[in-house]
Amino acid sequence: MPSISIITPTYNSGETIDATIHALLRQDFSDFEYIVIDGLSKDDTIKRIENFIPDFEKKGVDVTIVSEPDKGVYDAMNKGIALTKGQLIGITNSNDWYEDNALSTIWNKFTDGKTDRENSIIYGIERVWKNDKVYNLQRRGADFIGEGVLPHSTTFVSQEVYKKHGAFDLSIKILADYDFMSRCYTQGVKLESVDVVISNFRLGGISSSYFDFYADFYAIQNKYGFISNKRYKELMSVLKLKKIINKVAKRW
Repeated sequence: MPSISIITPTYNSGETIDATIHALLRQDFSDFEYIVIDGLSKDDTIKRIENFIPDFEKKGVDVTIVSEPDKGVYDAMNKGIALTKGQLIGITNSNDWYEDNALSTIWNKFTDGKTDRENSIIYGIERVWKNDKVYNLQRRGADFIGEGVLPHSTTFVSQEVYKKHGAFDLSIKILADYDFMSRCYTQGVKLESVDVVISNFRLGGISSSYFDFYADFYAIQNKYGFISNKRYKELMSVLKLKKIINKVAKRW
């Protein structure tokens, strides 16, 4: 059984998937499996991934590719999680790529004798890119989960946590990952950090829609008690007003 399972959800990812895969092949840790869940891409995504299979085989890494219709990125992630065999599960999207020592760093933390291997989520620092330039570094943890979204591309979840707490809620379209993290945190899962860059993320994904993002964000904050019902209603009123102003401004 592999120590770590890595999942990549894809859909028409031919232009970006190479960087994601090259980063996995550069890892100084090889005891992992790679699972790709594709939503029936119409471009050359699958062909590109298949071209790398011999390189993964040389590294001793098993590759599983599933290409079928899905209900969106979180549905693809859930399918991938259901197939995993590793003790620790990471998700790297086709627009992300790991640092070369990401898996070894995370595994060393997971096996340091201090981390509860059945009740932990490990995360690190995310480097954010915009227009091919470094935009910022993101690191949020347990102390700030009520204030902001954890850098999902850096998080690795114990297999046992998924078994106990479930995976992603498909009724949440934009921030099902934040909902999952908040659910786990409020139910006692330990959030363990490594103070190094683990993953790189390009701006422009599903979460880039401002109004949809904050509608989900405020709803999740309210759901898990990070903000009161009164504060939630206030924030949603302001968001609706901003949306109206934005529509009017675009007309003119």
